[in-house]
Amino acid sequence: MKKSLIWIFVIGLVITVICAVGAVQQFKIEHKKANQITTNFNETYNNKSIKGLDLDLKHSNVKIKEGKTFKVLSKGSNEKIKIHAKVKNGNLTVSDHKGQSNVDISFLDMRYNDMTIYVPQDLENLKVHSDDGSTTLNDINADKAQLNTDVMDLTINDSKFNQLVASGDTSDIKLNKTQFQHGDFKTDTGDILMKDTPADKPMQIKTDTGNVELIYGKDKPKNSQIEYSSDTGNLNIEDKQFENKKVGNGHHVIMIKTDTGDALIK
Repeated sequence: MKKSLIWIFVIGLVITVICAVGAVQQFKIEHKKANQITTNFNETYNNKSIKGLDLDLKHSNVKIKEGKTFKVLSKGSNEKIKIHAKVKNGNLTVSDHKGQSNVDISFLDMRYNDMTIYVPQDLENLKVHSDDGSTTLNDINADKAQLNTDVMDLTINDSKFNQLVASGDTSDIKLNKTQFQHGDFKTDTGDILMKDTPADKPMQIKTDTGNVELIYGKDKPKNSQIEYSSDTGNLNIEDKQFENKKVGNGHHVIMIKTDTGDALIK
Protein backbone atom coordinates (compact mmCIF):
# COMPACT_ATOMS: atom_id res chain seq x y z
CA MET A 1 0.00 0.00 0.00
CA LYS A 2 2.80 2.37 0.93
CA LYS A 3 4.64 1.60 -2.33
CA SER A 4 1.49 2.37 -4.32
CA LEU A 5 1.10 5.71 -2.59
CA ILE A 6 4.76 6.52 -3.21
CA TRP A 7 4.43 5.71 -6.91
CA ILE A 8 1.28 7.83 -7.17
CA PHE A 9 3.11 10.71 -5.46
CA VAL A 10 6.14 10.36 -7.78
CA ILE A 11 3.96 10.24 -10.90
CA GLY A 12 2.00 13.29 -9.74
CA LEU A 13 5.22 15.16 -9.01
CA VAL A 14 6.63 14.33 -12.46
CA ILE A 15 3.44 15.51 -14.16
CA THR A 16 3.51 18.74 -12.12
CA VAL A 17 7.13 19.42 -13.08
CA ILE A 18 6.45 18.74 -16.76
CA CYS A 19 3.44 21.09 -16.72
CA ALA A 20 5.47 23.79 -14.95
CA VAL A 21 8.30 23.54 -17.48
CA GLY A 22 5.78 23.69 -20.32
CA ALA A 23 4.14 26.76 -18.82
CA VAL A 24 7.49 28.53 -18.50
CA GLN A 25 8.39 27.73 -22.10
CA GLN A 26 4.99 28.92 -23.31
CA PHE A 27 5.43 32.16 -21.34
CA LYS A 28 8.79 32.74 -23.04
CA ILE A 29 7.26 32.11 -26.46
CA GLU A 30 4.35 34.49 -25.87
CA HIS A 31 6.65 37.14 -24.38
CA LYS A 32 8.82 37.00 -27.50
CA LYS A 33 5.76 37.32 -29.74
CA ALA A 34 4.54 40.31 -27.70
CA ASN A 35 7.78 42.18 -28.50
CA GLN A 36 7.60 41.59 -32.25
CA ILE A 37 5.80 44.82 -33.19
CA THR A 38 4.75 45.53 -36.76
CA THR A 39 2.62 48.18 -38.49
CA ASN A 40 -0.60 46.57 -39.67
CA PHE A 41 -2.41 49.70 -40.91
CA ASN A 42 -1.28 53.17 -42.00
CA GLU A 43 -3.65 55.32 -44.03
CA THR A 44 -4.10 59.08 -44.44
CA TYR A 45 -7.38 60.71 -45.49
CA ASN A 46 -7.22 64.13 -47.14
CA ASN A 47 -10.95 64.57 -46.95
CA LYS A 48 -12.12 67.94 -45.63
CA SER A 49 -15.71 66.75 -45.67
CA ILE A 50 -15.13 64.39 -42.72
CA LYS A 51 -17.32 65.61 -39.87
CA GLY A 52 -17.56 62.51 -37.73
CA LEU A 53 -15.48 59.67 -36.33
CA ASP A 54 -16.98 56.28 -35.47
CA LEU A 55 -14.81 53.58 -33.85
CA ASP A 56 -15.89 50.02 -33.08
CA LEU A 57 -12.90 48.25 -31.55
CA LYS A 58 -12.76 44.79 -30.01
CA HIS A 59 -9.04 44.10 -29.59
CA SER A 60 -7.15 47.43 -29.67
CA ASN A 61 -6.04 50.21 -27.38
CA VAL A 62 -6.77 53.54 -29.05
CA LYS A 63 -5.46 57.10 -28.77
CA ILE A 64 -7.34 59.91 -30.51
CA LYS A 65 -5.28 63.07 -30.81
CA GLU A 66 -4.88 66.27 -32.76
CA GLY A 67 -2.98 66.01 -36.04
CA LYS A 68 -2.40 67.79 -39.34
CA THR A 69 -4.68 65.45 -41.28
CA PHE A 70 -6.98 62.51 -40.70
CA LYS A 71 -4.82 59.46 -40.22
CA VAL A 72 -5.25 55.93 -38.88
CA LEU A 73 -2.09 54.22 -37.64
CA SER A 74 -2.12 50.76 -36.08
CA LYS A 75 0.82 48.84 -34.64
CA GLY A 76 1.02 45.70 -32.58
CA SER A 77 2.36 42.25 -31.98
CA ASN A 78 -0.83 40.36 -32.78
CA GLU A 79 -0.67 39.41 -36.45
CA LYS A 80 -4.28 38.24 -36.36
CA ILE A 81 -5.67 41.77 -35.92
CA LYS A 82 -7.15 43.22 -39.10
CA ILE A 83 -8.10 46.90 -39.41
CA HIS A 84 -10.86 48.29 -41.61
CA ALA A 85 -11.38 52.00 -42.27
CA LYS A 86 -13.53 53.90 -44.74
CA VAL A 87 -15.09 57.31 -45.29
CA LYS A 88 -18.81 57.36 -45.98
CA ASN A 89 -21.40 60.12 -45.67
CA GLY A 90 -18.94 62.42 -43.93
CA ASN A 91 -17.91 59.83 -41.33
CA LEU A 92 -14.58 58.09 -40.90
CA THR A 93 -15.45 54.60 -39.65
CA VAL A 94 -12.77 52.37 -38.15
CA SER A 95 -13.09 48.82 -36.83
CA ASP A 96 -10.89 45.86 -36.01
CA HIS A 97 -11.38 42.13 -35.89
CA LYS A 98 -9.29 39.08 -35.16
CA GLY A 99 -8.78 36.65 -38.01
CA GLN A 100 -9.13 32.95 -37.27
CA SER A 101 -6.12 30.65 -37.35
CA ASN A 102 -6.36 27.01 -38.38
CA VAL A 103 -4.23 25.90 -35.45
CA ASP A 104 -3.70 27.79 -32.19
CA ILE A 105 -2.72 25.79 -29.13
CA SER A 106 -1.44 28.70 -27.03
CA PHE A 107 -3.18 29.22 -23.71
CA LEU A 108 -1.38 32.45 -22.81
CA ASP A 109 -1.63 35.34 -25.27
CA MET A 110 0.37 38.45 -24.35
CA ARG A 111 0.12 40.07 -27.76
CA TYR A 112 -1.58 43.43 -28.18
CA ASN A 113 -2.54 46.11 -30.68
CA ASP A 114 -2.25 49.91 -30.38
CA MET A 115 -4.11 52.29 -32.66
CA THR A 116 -3.68 56.06 -33.06
CA ILE A 117 -6.26 58.26 -34.79
CA TYR A 118 -5.15 61.75 -35.84
CA VAL A 119 -7.87 64.41 -36.14
CA PRO A 120 -7.07 67.83 -37.70
CA GLN A 121 -10.36 69.66 -37.06
CA ASP A 122 -13.46 69.93 -34.91
CA LEU A 123 -15.91 67.06 -35.21
CA GLU A 124 -19.67 67.12 -35.21
CA ASN A 125 -19.92 63.58 -33.84
CA LEU A 126 -17.50 61.27 -32.10
CA LYS A 127 -18.45 57.69 -31.23
CA VAL A 128 -16.13 55.15 -29.65
CA HIS A 129 -16.99 51.65 -28.49
CA SER A 130 -14.17 49.50 -27.13
CA ASP A 131 -14.63 45.92 -25.93
CA ASP A 132 -11.13 45.11 -24.69
CA GLY A 133 -8.74 48.05 -24.69
CA SER A 134 -8.02 51.47 -23.23
CA THR A 135 -9.27 54.70 -24.82
CA THR A 136 -7.39 58.02 -24.58
CA LEU A 137 -8.37 61.40 -26.06
CA ASN A 138 -5.96 64.34 -26.28
CA ASP A 139 -6.85 67.82 -27.60
CA ILE A 140 -10.08 66.77 -29.30
CA ASN A 141 -13.05 69.07 -29.97
CA ALA A 142 -16.46 67.67 -30.85
CA ASP A 143 -20.05 68.81 -30.63
CA LYS A 144 -21.37 65.43 -29.47
CA ALA A 145 -19.31 62.56 -28.07
CA GLN A 146 -20.43 59.09 -27.02
CA LEU A 147 -17.61 57.06 -25.50
CA ASN A 148 -17.91 53.54 -24.14
CA THR A 149 -15.27 51.15 -22.82
CA ASP A 150 -16.14 47.70 -21.51
CA VAL A 151 -12.74 46.88 -20.02
CA MET A 152 -9.78 49.17 -19.20
CA ASP A 153 -9.78 52.92 -18.67
CA LEU A 154 -11.20 55.91 -20.53
CA THR A 155 -9.00 59.03 -20.27
CA ILE A 156 -9.81 62.48 -21.72
CA ASN A 157 -7.26 65.31 -21.66
CA ASP A 158 -7.48 68.96 -22.79
CA SER A 159 -10.59 68.40 -24.89
CA LYS A 160 -13.85 70.27 -25.46
CA PHE A 161 -17.41 69.08 -26.11
CA ASN A 162 -20.94 70.36 -26.14
CA GLN A 163 -22.54 67.08 -25.06
CA LEU A 164 -20.34 64.39 -23.53
CA VAL A 165 -21.58 60.90 -22.66
CA ALA A 166 -18.98 58.51 -21.23
CA SER A 167 -19.63 55.03 -19.88
CA GLY A 168 -17.76 51.91 -18.86
CA ASP A 169 -18.27 48.45 -17.47
CA THR A 170 -15.06 47.61 -15.61
CA SER A 171 -13.12 50.83 -16.11
CA ASP A 172 -12.18 54.16 -14.60
CA ILE A 173 -13.28 57.37 -16.31
CA LYS A 174 -10.71 60.16 -15.99
CA LEU A 175 -11.00 63.76 -17.21
CA ASN A 176 -8.31 66.42 -17.04
CA LYS A 177 -8.77 70.03 -18.21
CA THR A 178 -11.73 68.99 -20.33
CA GLN A 179 -14.69 71.28 -20.99
CA PHE A 180 -18.30 70.35 -21.74
CA GLN A 181 -21.71 72.00 -21.58
CA HIS A 182 -23.48 68.87 -20.36
CA GLY A 183 -21.92 65.66 -19.06
CA ASP A 184 -23.28 62.18 -18.43
CA PHE A 185 -20.89 59.67 -16.83
CA LYS A 186 -21.54 56.09 -15.76
CA THR A 187 -19.42 53.06 -14.89
CA ASP A 188 -20.36 49.82 -13.17
CA THR A 189 -17.05 49.00 -11.50
CA GLY A 190 -14.60 51.89 -11.46
CA ASP A 191 -13.90 55.44 -10.31
CA ILE A 192 -14.95 58.68 -11.99
CA LEU A 193 -12.27 61.35 -11.57
CA MET A 194 -12.26 64.93 -12.87
CA LYS A 195 -9.47 67.49 -12.52
CA ASP A 196 -10.10 71.13 -13.46
CA THR A 197 -13.80 70.30 -13.52
CA PRO A 198 -15.79 72.75 -15.68
CA ALA A 199 -17.80 75.08 -13.45
CA ASP A 200 -21.57 75.55 -13.56
CA LYS A 201 -22.29 72.69 -15.93
CA PRO A 202 -25.08 70.14 -15.37
CA MET A 203 -23.80 66.61 -14.78
CA GLN A 204 -25.15 63.16 -14.12
CA ILE A 205 -22.61 60.84 -12.51
CA LYS A 206 -23.21 57.23 -11.49
CA THR A 207 -20.97 54.37 -10.39
CA ASP A 208 -22.04 51.12 -8.77
CA THR A 209 -18.72 50.15 -7.19
CA GLY A 210 -16.34 53.09 -7.19
CA ASN A 211 -15.63 56.61 -5.98
CA VAL A 212 -16.28 60.02 -7.51
CA GLU A 213 -13.89 62.99 -7.33
CA LEU A 214 -14.63 66.46 -8.70
CA ILE A 215 -11.66 68.79 -8.31
CA TYR A 216 -12.22 72.38 -9.46
CA GLY A 217 -9.40 74.53 -10.78
CA LYS A 218 -9.28 78.31 -11.16
CA ASP A 219 -12.79 78.36 -12.63
CA LYS A 220 -15.00 78.09 -9.54
CA PRO A 221 -18.74 77.34 -9.56
CA LYS A 222 -21.07 80.28 -8.90
CA ASN A 223 -24.52 78.81 -9.54
CA SER A 224 -24.58 75.05 -8.90
CA GLN A 225 -25.93 72.49 -6.47
CA ILE A 226 -25.07 68.88 -5.63
CA GLU A 227 -27.60 66.09 -5.32
CA TYR A 228 -25.97 63.00 -3.83
CA SER A 229 -27.38 59.57 -3.07
CA SER A 230 -25.62 56.35 -2.04
CA ASP A 231 -26.36 53.03 -0.36
CA THR A 232 -23.19 52.92 1.74
CA GLY A 233 -21.02 55.85 0.57
CA ASN A 234 -20.37 59.32 1.98
CA LEU A 235 -20.23 62.82 0.50
CA ASN A 236 -17.19 64.88 1.47
CA ILE A 237 -17.23 68.55 0.42
CA GLU A 238 -13.92 70.36 0.90
CA ASP A 239 -14.89 73.29 -1.32
CA LYS A 240 -16.29 75.82 1.16
CA GLN A 241 -18.33 77.50 -1.56
CA PHE A 242 -20.78 74.59 -1.50
CA GLU A 243 -22.53 75.56 1.71
CA ASN A 244 -25.40 73.12 2.18
CA LYS A 245 -24.40 71.54 -1.17
CA LYS A 246 -25.27 74.74 -3.03
CA VAL A 247 -23.59 77.76 -4.63
CA GLY A 248 -25.69 80.76 -5.67
CA ASN A 249 -29.18 79.80 -6.80
CA GLY A 250 -28.11 76.24 -7.62
CA HIS A 251 -29.31 76.42 -11.21
CA HIS A 252 -26.86 73.83 -12.54
CA VAL A 253 -27.51 70.45 -10.91
CA ILE A 254 -24.72 67.93 -10.35
CA MET A 255 -26.35 64.56 -9.68
CA ILE A 256 -24.07 61.94 -8.12
CA LYS A 257 -25.20 58.41 -7.33
CA THR A 258 -23.07 55.54 -5.98
CA ASP A 259 -23.94 52.15 -4.57
CA THR A 260 -20.73 51.47 -2.63
CA GLY A 261 -18.53 54.50 -3.13
CA ASP A 262 -17.74 57.94 -1.74
CA ALA A 263 -17.85 61.34 -3.45
CA LEU A 264 -15.32 64.12 -2.94
CA ILE A 265 -15.83 67.75 -4.03
CA LYS A 266 -12.93 70.15 -3.73
